[in-house]
Amino acid sequence: MERISFYIPAYNAQNTISYALDSLLRQTHKIDEIIVIDDNSLDKTFDIVKKYDFVKLIKNQTNLGLGFNRNLAIKNCKNDIIGSIDADVELDKNWLEILLGQIEKNNIVMCGGNMIEKKIDNKINLWRAKYYSQNWGEKFILNPPFLYGCNTLLRKSAWKNVNGYDESLKTNGEDVDFINKIKSHQNYQTIYQPDAKCYHLQDDDIESLTNRIWRYHSFGYKIKKPSLKKFLKLSIKQSRFFLIRFFKSLIKFNLINIKISFKVLIKFIKLEYKSLNTKK
Repeated sequence: MERISFYIPAYNAQNTISYALDSLLRQTHKIDEIIVIDDNSLDKTFDIVKKYDFVKLIKNQTNLGLGFNRNLAIKNCKNDIIGSIDADVELDKNWLEILLGQIEKNNIVMCGGNMIEKKIDNKINLWRAKYYSQNWGEKFILNPPFLYGCNTLLRKSAWKNVNGYDESLKTNGEDVDFINKIKSHQNYQTIYQPDAKCYHLQDDDIESLTNRIWRYHSFGYKIKKPSLKKFLKLSIKQSRFFLIRFFKSLIKFNLINIKISFKVLIKFIKLEYKSLNTKK
């Protein structure tokens, strides 16, 4: 059997990390090695993971971010095929077996699966699933625009050849940047396989939702440093998103979505304004 390493980057993941780890144990293809990078969590993440005696646990003394943690984990993996999920993701038992069948094909160096929102009884999570889903739908795709970092299978040799993840990308965008590096290599291909399913356990309120959206847009934007120009452009961009969502929701008389969309817009602008003034 192919020997597989697996890693999970974790920060303040006490509510979900055990579900993620347990789902690795249920895989129909055995995982040879599991690594958790605790990025200086302030909750009980470290204590929970310590109870899994087969897990190699690495704890950062400061919060270093996703790009750094992915590189650190992969450096410490002993096998060439490496799986990864976020700390709030639970895998279907066949996830690894399905993606292994893809990555063993010629020139395929990275695969991603289909992450489905689990807690959609919460209207805020349902809103997030509609506008910020982390999958490419129900069709198989060769060389998708990118693979969402929340669930992937990767060849370590390809990671080495493209010089790893950008460690300056601490909370978002490291997955898109990495895939762009992979795409620049003419012999490398990637796959999105919707049959490899996993489930997002994140349970947001309006504050955590907006912070998530703000980090995604602000840190991934082409203008990296806070500036008045960036503030205005992002505010206009979010206002356009709101208007599109407003009219679509209005047609369906979905007042809850309108309310959430409006709150996200206002809080997003406040966060970007705070970022602008903090850096001055």
